[in-house]
Amino acid sequence: MDRIIKGVCFDNKARLALIDVTSGAQALVKTHDMSPISAAAFSRALTAGAYINSNLKSVSDRFNLIIDGKGETGRICIAGERGDLKGFMDVPAAATKLTDGKLDVAGAVGHDGDMVVIKDLGLKEPYIGRVPLVSGNIADDFASYLFKSEGIRSAVALSEYLTADGVVKAGGIIVEALPGAGEEMTFMLEDIMSNFSSLSSMMTEKSMEEIGEFYFGHLHTEFFEPEPIRYGCHCNEKIRGIIRSLGRSEAESIIEENGVIEVTCDYCLKKYRFDRAATEALFSDG
Repeated sequence: MDRIIKGVCFDNKARLALIDVTSGAQALVKTHDMSPISAAAFSRALTAGAYINSNLKSVSDRFNLIIDGKGETGRICIAGERGDLKGFMDVPAAATKLTDGKLDVAGAVGHDGDMVVIKDLGLKEPYIGRVPLVSGNIADDFASYLFKSEGIRSAVALSEYLTADGVVKAGGIIVEALPGAGEEMTFMLEDIMSNFSSLSSMMTEKSMEEIGEFYFGHLHTEFFEPEPIRYGCHCNEKIRGIIRSLGRSEAESIIEENGVIEVTCDYCLKKYRFDRAATEALFSDG
């Protein structure tokens, strides 16, 4: 089960999150027929998105995470709505890049762009945080976002384990320093986080609960109940809104020319077809 396990350590001077998005990554990678390099980058972004989603206060809150490093993968987009995660990327079949025999995720994502987080919290205006990418490997970039946009000192490990059959494991660990955290504590946490360069491989042998207990249990850590991570796309009303935004005249013109209006959701790839009767009913209902 995909889940996020949160906790506090060092006598409430730091908080941590252990995140497993394996099932979601497997399903979405398959839906979008992603290449290995695209799957790796997407899995990391999905893990960061799961963390953002878990910190929203209300089920009505929404967010969008957009990573655009101007690299071969194009934009990577993760969104959360009604507590459910979804995502897509511009180039799901990006060509594989290798460095020292390993997938060069940072090279494929690029670092000449930004990471943008948009949160709709039910206020008059959405919160928008935008920071330049620092490496393209997404983990460093997310840590940079947390510090520069939200003032949070953190250490972030995002990892994925792939085989020829696709994603085997995907997840991450995020530790945030809270007020009162000293330099010695920060040094210790950074030392612990250095163990997670191959986190996904570790996940094939141990559960996230076991990893958390082994590496953080001795730090006066209190773990909370796991929170399930859910996935889903609520595109029906949005697609209908897109058709309405065309205006009756433009929609009727498209129907006249093509006989039908076809729209595909970027996130779930569900196809919608509006014939003349369906289009007329849509505008009559509105």
